[in-house]
Amino acid sequence: MTLVLFDIDGTLISSGRAGVRGMNRSFERLFGVPGALDSVTLAGRTDRAIVTEALTRAGQPADEDSILRLRDAYCQDLPVALADSHAHPGAILPGVVPLLDALDARTDAVVGLLTGNFASGAAIKLGHFGLWERFTFGAFGDHHEDRRALVAMAVDAAAAAGHPRFESARIVVIGDTPLDVDCAHAYGARAVAVATGPYPHAVLAATGPAHTVNTLEELVVDSLLVV
Repeated sequence: MTLVLFDIDGTLISSGRAGVRGMNRSFERLFGVPGALDSVTLAGRTDRAIVTEALTRAGQPADEDSILRLRDAYCQDLPVALADSHAHPGAILPGVVPLLDALDARTDAVVGLLTGNFASGAAIKLGHFGLWERFTFGAFGDHHEDRRALVAMAVDAAAAAGHPRFESARIVVIGDTPLDVDCAHAYGARAVAVATGPYPHAVLAATGPAHTVNTLEELVVDSLLVV
C-alpha cells in the first residue's frame, strides 16, 4: 500500500485567492487592519504560521485566543470570497479528478490530504468545488507552524481511519511549492511537484522531487505507487 497525500491550493484547486481575500476581511473586521496578509509570504506555509506572522505585524497578540478567533471569523468570510466567482474565478486544476478516480480504483493506494489550511477552511474550499468528500482524513495547519510536522500527522490520521501505519518509504506527497517537497524529504517520503501554483517547473525540479510535472494530467498512477 502507498499513502498518497495531496496539498490543496495550487495542487487540487485554484480558489481565485479566496483564502487571502477572506482572511484579509477577517483581520479588518476583528482588528481594523486592512490588507493584513498583503506583505506575508503565503505559498506552502501553514495557516497557523501565516496568521501568527500577520498578527505580529499588525501589533496584535499572536496568542491562542487570537488565532482561534481569526480562524472562526475566516470560516465566515471564506465562503463569501469563494462565491465571488465572477470577479475572482476559481477552478479544479487540470488532471485532478481523473487522478483521484484512478487512485480510488486501486487496491494498493490510500489517499489523504496534507495541507497548511485550517481543517475548517480546507472543508469549505474543497466543499465549494465538490472535492471534500473525496478525502476521509488528512493533516491540517491548525496546530503546527512548521509544515514538516504534517506528514507524521497524516500518518496518524490514516491509522485512525483504519489504514496501515505507513512507513516513510511508502508515502508520496503531492504539492506545488518547495515547502511541499521539503516536508516530504524531511520525513523520508517521496515528493511529486506540480507547477500549477506560483512556482515554475524549473524551480520545483531543482528541489529534487521524484517527479515534476506541469499539471497532474501528466502523472501516471503506476509511477506514484511504491512496488
